[in-house]
Amino acid sequence: MTTNLHVKKALEMLDNSPLKLTSQRINLIKTLFEGGNQHFSAEDAYNKVKVTGLRISLATIYNCLNQFTTHGILKMVKASSDKVYYDTNLETHHHFFCRTSGELTDIDAKKVYISKLPKIPEGKKLNSIEVIVNITD
Repeated sequence: MTTNLHVKKALEMLDNSPLKLTSQRINLIKTLFEGGNQHFSAEDAYNKVKVTGLRISLATIYNCLNQFTTHGILKMVKASSDKVYYDTNLETHHHFFCRTSGELTDIDAKKVYISKLPKIPEGKKLNSIEVIVNITD
């Protein structure tokens, strides 16, 4: 998928969500999705936006990222107790998380084999499996 298609798909998802199509949301999506599949923190997103000259507060970015996650436009990845990343790749996949550098890297879902799961609690059903492999330099 080319970069323009990433932006187009994300904007279509925004348009199909109950969120209003504000210029801030549209510009944020264009900024975040122009690089294709990538991971970023809210602070990373804020710094990207500042470089483009857009004036969006960090609080607004946090709100937008959380709204985008709620409506399936972004995926949230909690890599550790203090590291939350947002992922533009919505396909099923896993991650390497480098505890030294803080870098999050995609792992193709077909490369991870899970042979057994614990019994799912009564009344619950499996929604998804996401594996984070912690590594260091």
